Amino acid sequence: MYKHPIAFLSVNNLTVARYAAAMMVDYVGFCFDSNSEQFITVAKAKEIMGWLSGVKFIGEFNQKPTDEIMAIALELQLDAVLIQGNYTSEEIASIPFQKIGPSSIAGVDYLLEPNQILNQDGSIFALTFTTGGEDETGVMDFETLSEKLQELELQ
Repeated sequence: MYKHPIAFLSVNNLTVARYAAAMMVDYVGFCFDSNSEQFITVAKAKEIMGWLSGVKFIGEFNQKPTDEIMAIALELQLDAVLIQGNYTSEEIASIPFQKIGPSSIAGVDYLLEPNQILNQDGSIFALTFTTGGEDETGVMDFETLSEKLQELELQ
């Protein structure tokens, strides 16, 4: 459907997650950084995951201890972990999940342009959109995002 895989990152509500699945996005990411506005608990992520089919899941971690990353990744059976922060090569190697990293994620409005996350070898893992919150429970305007996804579909 899309030339490159598409990932919605920092999803913290069912509205966005179900939209992602309906648009046949490849990955849905959950931010487990408790200092982030997009933080989601493991229990809430698990609940959302139970409503979805056809997508894979990414855990987003920033300076979380590797044993906590492992525990969350195992509990949720994540397909990949997005690791940001200062980790040693030994710490990164100790995580037996597909590891991906940002090329530049911070400060990007999800409605403007997709970013990229990369595999460890530098190849593109997915084009990403960092999603925002709902306008109110169950309500969100997806018009601009839909237009961007349609553009990517044609490329």
